[in-house]
Amino acid sequence: MEKFLENKPNSRKGLFITFEGGEGAGKTTQINLLKSFLKKKNFNVVTTREPGGTPEGERVRKFLVSGKINSWDAYSEALIFNAIRREHINKVIKPAINNGLIVLCDRYVDSTIVYQGIAGNVEQKFLLELHSKYCYNLYPHLTFFLNLSPLKGMERVKKRVDQTENRFENLGLNYHTKVYEGFLKLHKESPKRIINIDADLNENLIAKSIYSHISKLII
Repeated sequence: MEKFLENKPNSRKGLFITFEGGEGAGKTTQINLLKSFLKKKNFNVVTTREPGGTPEGERVRKFLVSGKINSWDAYSEALIFNAIRREHINKVIKPAINNGLIVLCDRYVDSTIVYQGIAGNVEQKFLLELHSKYCYNLYPHLTFFLNLSPLKGMERVKKRVDQTENRFENLGLNYHTKVYEGFLKLHKESPKRIINIDADLNENLIAKSIYSHISKLII
């Protein structure tokens, strides 16, 4: 059972919003656009990411997202992600929300369920138990799944100037097709929390769609 942070729109507490999707879906771009949109409306915003989010998490991140594709197996990845996620929640996410800020996070638990679980063959029950026991069973108020076909996503990734964080990208199209199907599955299971956004549109049209959903929470 998903546990949401207890707050209502217009309450003193903030909001926790995550962005999910395959490689090259445009999460970073949309997070930055939403941050600007919210700041213009005088909301205090924190942007963060996983893996990472804390100084310790960022140091671990480089070992997870860089290097050889067989550096870690999916179980090891799942354990490490949950360890740094716990610190991320304790040091960044919960304090920000409790102080009335809006947290915009690039990836969170849904990525672990999809990448390590559905695509990596780690049992979902095991992953959900980890999240429940060690990460407070804490889920976002709202998640935007940027829906872009894995083939188009891989084409975008190849055009990136910085190719250092490419370990997961190098796992190949079959793997990323499983990732894509995994996010579709999660959306179907939790359609109220996980919003399916067409990421093949112009970035401004994508942002407009996201704003319309956010406005329902902040008005």
